[in-house]
Amino acid sequence: MSMGLVLQQILIIFGYVAVGLAAGKLGVINPEQRKFLTKLCSSLMLPFTILSAASMEVDATAFRSLGIALCVMFLVMGGTMAVSSLLGKALHTEQKLRSAMTSLVTFPNCTFLGLPLCMALFGQTAVLYNCAALVAFNVLFFTVQLPMFTGGKRNLKAVLTVPTLATALLLVMLALGLHWPAPVQTVVSSIGSMITPMSLIIIGVMLSENDLLAIFREKAVYLVMLLRNFLIPAAAMLLLCVIPLDSEAKLCILVYLSCPCATLTTIYSIQTDTRPELCARAVLFSTIAFAASLPFVIAVGQSLFFR
Repeated sequence: MSMGLVLQQILIIFGYVAVGLAAGKLGVINPEQRKFLTKLCSSLMLPFTILSAASMEVDATAFRSLGIALCVMFLVMGGTMAVSSLLGKALHTEQKLRSAMTSLVTFPNCTFLGLPLCMALFGQTAVLYNCAALVAFNVLFFTVQLPMFTGGKRNLKAVLTVPTLATALLLVMLALGLHWPAPVQTVVSSIGSMITPMSLIIIGVMLSENDLLAIFREKAVYLVMLLRNFLIPAAAMLLLCVIPLDSEAKLCILVYLSCPCATLTTIYSIQTDTRPELCARAVLFSTIAFAASLPFVIAVGQSLFFR
């Protein structure tokens, strides 16, 4: 993959973000409308994006790769969560700050940023690896991270989101070799393709709702960005170097794990009053820095995986 293609896709992605930024600043999309659009993306467009991959022909090798990808996602996210939480306790960090920092550095924005980017770079195969990312993300976030935010018990039912159920249906269809009829596939693919511009426009609107100068004055966001955008991808690279997968699959998984902080962290930090300003600023700063960190991560990843 040429770096020219990578840079071109980054420009396209931040073009959509710029549209969202302008729409937010001009009042075309207000905060309430942005919340509605976010739910529309996660509850409607994302499941259709996932189910559109039923058109793929997947063999035993692809399922093996999917299983390995799922293990890598759990290892990286789960390992990051464990180390971050233990380090916070060792440093006697206040509980809410520890919860916020753990979530910020652990969970990448695989859906709203990773999926459209990986689809542009790797094609329909990216949806398959997004399934692995989605399962690992949801299981760890809703069974481990969410109780850290709320101080409550684990709720396994919370894992059963619409995208997770769509992922389960997709895997069954791929395993059985089932495909949508042509007219249905057209509808599913058309609705699913909406997530790319819409999710990126939403990120732009989020940027417009914040004081960007205040983001750069928050010292903690630099630590979050360094960990989330650079150090964790570096650890993932080392792990992927010894994993038996083809080079393109490794690079696709790496891009997912290199994405900036997940917007879901901001949502739940606001709901539980867990350092919401820090979370919002760190998510946005990490997203802005992604324009610089992604080309670097891909360049290093290519040099390691395609030797």
